[in-house]
Amino acid sequence: MQFREPVASDVNLQMAIRAHAGTSHSPERRGESEVTDYVAHMTNFNAKLASVADTDERMAEAVAQSERYRENYIKRLSAVWSSRSRMMSTMITGPANFPVRRQEKIWNAYEKKAKELYDWQDRALAASIKAVKAVGYVAPPKPEGAKTGKEEFAIGDVLIVANHDIERLQIIFDGKPSPEIISELKGAAWNWSPKNGAWQRKITTNSIYSAKQIAAKAGAA
Repeated sequence: MQFREPVASDVNLQMAIRAHAGTSHSPERRGESEVTDYVAHMTNFNAKLASVADTDERMAEAVAQSERYRENYIKRLSAVWSSRSRMMSTMITGPANFPVRRQEKIWNAYEKKAKELYDWQDRALAASIKAVKAVGYVAPPKPEGAKTGKEEFAIGDVLIVANHDIERLQIIFDGKPSPEIISELKGAAWNWSPKNGAWQRKITTNSIYSAKQIAAKAGAA
């Protein structure tokens, strides 16, 4: 099984050109460069997955991860281009009646969307590599006398679970936590597990302390 070869026609060249129509004297050249960058990006992404796909089964997973990433990447990249297409520069439009405040908002919105794309790229690559490596992985047996099962305790409406079977401490909220709590979770190295419906980290003294602190703040909010 092999990766689907990325090609320029995967993305909309005209949309890439329009993204620079209001800010460049050469939007066609800039648009073509954007498309070239897409092909290079996907080629690089596939190479990184191939480097860890050391069995046929892992290669099959790598190909599936690549296709999933490609579809999401094109959607997000197109959204960035669409946002940029509303941007204007006085060197193109001229200074007369230039909507400065409106354009400031448009530029800020574009920069936010572009940052979201870049941040997502890193997370998606890490998740894809992890998924490929997980194929065929057999966890080593637990040491004799190691804890198994779960230990649970609650702080307010927040449930904290020491899941010894997967060696993870889990935080389970009653509903979606606030943006502030989510930010704190991410800053403290907690990762969201859709499979387990919990935020989790490896069980350590520090993670237990962190979980208690976050649960207390969530209850006080």
